[in-house]
Amino acid sequence: MATLMTVVIVLLALLLARTVFLPRLVTAWVRKLQADPAIDSYNENSAYRQPGFDPVHSELDRAELSVSGTLPDDLTGAYLRNGTNRQFTESRSRLHMFNGAGMLHQVQFKEGRAWYSNTYVRTPRFAHEQEAGKELYPEFGDIAGNGKKGLARIISNLMEQRFGLVPKMDSVKNASATTAIQCHHGKLYALQETAYPFALQVRFEDGLLVLSGEGEFDGLGGVLTGPFTAHPKIDPDTGDWHSFSTELKSGSVSYSVLSKGELTFYQEIDQAKPSSAFVHDGFLTDHCAVFPDLSLRFDAGQSFKEHASAFYYDSDYMMRFGVLHRQEGSDATVRWFDADMHGHIWHTVNGWEEVDADGATELVLVAPVFTSYPSNVPIHSPQEPHAHLYKFRFNLDSGALVDKRCLLQHFYERPSINTDWLGKQTRYAYLLDEEGSGGIMGSGVLKYDLLSEQAIASFDYGEYRGGEALFVPRDNAVEEDDGYLIELLTSDKDSALLVLDAKTMTEIARLTLPQRVPYGVHGCWLNSEQLQSLQA
Repeated sequence: MATLMTVVIVLLALLLARTVFLPRLVTAWVRKLQADPAIDSYNENSAYRQPGFDPVHSELDRAELSVSGTLPDDLTGAYLRNGTNRQFTESRSRLHMFNGAGMLHQVQFKEGRAWYSNTYVRTPRFAHEQEAGKELYPEFGDIAGNGKKGLARIISNLMEQRFGLVPKMDSVKNASATTAIQCHHGKLYALQETAYPFALQVRFEDGLLVLSGEGEFDGLGGVLTGPFTAHPKIDPDTGDWHSFSTELKSGSVSYSVLSKGELTFYQEIDQAKPSSAFVHDGFLTDHCAVFPDLSLRFDAGQSFKEHASAFYYDSDYMMRFGVLHRQEGSDATVRWFDADMHGHIWHTVNGWEEVDADGATELVLVAPVFTSYPSNVPIHSPQEPHAHLYKFRFNLDSGALVDKRCLLQHFYERPSINTDWLGKQTRYAYLLDEEGSGGIMGSGVLKYDLLSEQAIASFDYGEYRGGEALFVPRDNAVEEDDGYLIELLTSDKDSALLVLDAKTMTEIARLTLPQRVPYGVHGCWLNSEQLQSLQA
């Protein structure tokens, strides 16, 4: 009887420890981490404290816009832009461009009129934090540069989830879907490369697209088993999405093809430790899908070492390109093309194939390249190093580097092209000027001739800053630059949507928005046909 009583007491003690004392210890640990005065000091002096990064909390529905200039008759559709928007004024994470909930901003054009709407992207993470009225989960700023304290916060949060102190989240769904937005086969997806794509609910009222931000993470028929992508390369002939994605814990890189709503190809093509920190963008040509393997690496163990971050730039790791032949299907194997330099690439311009004078096929790749990068990943801030525009030529058969040249020394990034020319020999690129802005977003856009390798014309944003000059082709356009550039501009006080003639680089119209929009980057254009597909 005494033995039984002892067992009961031990079991009750263990249960009490598990359900009462351990959760209290975890809570105390988390509070101590969040009370770190170093975070307050860091955030107070952060570049992300500037007014242009400040969030907005009003969600507007189809506010009609005043137009300066004249909207073109054929500009009918919807411009959508995604981006981070911190849900709460107080943050216990180190501020970063990637922190916060997602917010969609849209301007719809119809018959010379325009309307603005915005909404949070209502992922499960957003809903849990909205209900709690505070941050519940670590942010990117905890991983990038916060060293042991940041890693401790991540571990403590996993313990909070384990003991039910905060809602448990699947790793591929614990995201805010903040990076980009794209349409595929009648579905609209908010994208972030650490998670599944987030399929948004859509409806139409009075012929206009209405988004509530509600939706669900889409495992694409159960085929998708890891993170997806923020930058699908969309085949202009088929509409298929060709994507590269990386899983940081395992170091694996996967290649996928999304065709007519189905993931028809999904395969791991590489694995490395330390892993590539980001496979943020890639290339698509007539016969090849190409991804960069870069000098910015990921290793959680580095949080305890000199870099004090899971991300670090390794100048001894030479940049290379993994090349897959699109027709090889399940037998596709990666061929590595060495770039003969270290570097990091956020965004690509375009890639294509050319036949040289001797009949050999050359693979041409164009992208802005950073040749250093701090471990706190200070994107869109004055701490970010300058990228320079490079053009690489490889012999497609041998993989040998034929030519490598720096086209521009000035800091240009976040390029845009006419995506009807994706994978084909492109003449025109539209490059965002980040040097003139002091590193805070873009101060203007340059039209650049990739064939003659000369600047053509530029447009200055004045007191405003932009994130990406999105090319929208005219109806029935034939020439590559026959279209418009649409850019969402923000100052410390207000925002406007700019419409430029992409051929002449002159302003056509400017639309005053009813509220300031936080700095952001990636958007998409939905033409009449794509809007119609969303109603099917």
